[in-house]
Amino acid sequence: METENSKKYNFSLTGTNGKAVLLIHGITGTPSEMRYLGKGLNRAGYTVACNTLPRHCSSLGELKRVTWQQIYSFCAGDLHRLKEQYDRVYVGGLSMGALMAVRLAHEFPDEVSGIIALAPTLFYDGWALPKKRVFMYLTWHIPFIRNAVNIREGWPYGLKDEYSRAHIERFYKQAKARDFDQKVLIFGSPFFPLACLYQHHLFTKVVKQVLSSVKSPILIIHAREDDMTSPRNAQYLYERIGSSRKSLVMLEDSYHMITIDQEKEKVIAEAVKFLDGL
Repeated sequence: METENSKKYNFSLTGTNGKAVLLIHGITGTPSEMRYLGKGLNRAGYTVACNTLPRHCSSLGELKRVTWQQIYSFCAGDLHRLKEQYDRVYVGGLSMGALMAVRLAHEFPDEVSGIIALAPTLFYDGWALPKKRVFMYLTWHIPFIRNAVNIREGWPYGLKDEYSRAHIERFYKQAKARDFDQKVLIFGSPFFPLACLYQHHLFTKVVKQVLSSVKSPILIIHAREDDMTSPRNAQYLYERIGSSRKSLVMLEDSYHMITIDQEKEKVIAEAVKFLDGL
């Protein structure tokens, strides 16, 4: 599931304070979307690790085969390895990665000292998504259809920052489903397979069932103008999670990819403040 090629963008940064953070990128994404945050956390003293999720950064056919169970098992393995070396381990994730962090905190409460949930995605209800997505919900239960449909990533690609968006747009517009480019390691998949959306949907239902029993401290950061997932997602998580220590930060100048968008420095600052306070 993990190739030498897909390992190219894994990163591990050794810190100085004896504490570690596991970062989890989003489904169809890449560790590159977490690297800026990882470097910021490392400057603050934290050891940081982020690995390519199973079947990612490879072919579209391989990506379609991934299941939420494979991703979750992989993340749990990363958590356990960090816990063998550090007494305090925190887990942070973007989009579906945020839900992975919550589920890990539920199953391994003694191993997860805190959660950073970035643009948590429980509902695809952002302002940039097409209205016809209702047909997607009606058909993704049919294996033939969900394995055949690839949704091309569209404007604004989760980014409000025009400079970064322009770079991604050039790659995404030229990408062909049968001819993946090495740039997928940098920008993530230019296509979102319906099969992956379905796995996300299944995992969301699992996470919703355990929210009230999650007690780890949590920081939730979400963009008010998130193009893929509205602030309703963050509010839902904040209101239902069982943590007694929780905070919600809304960003005013970003879209979905908050770890690389216009307020990425604020994301780092809020994350460091949260972790240092635990």
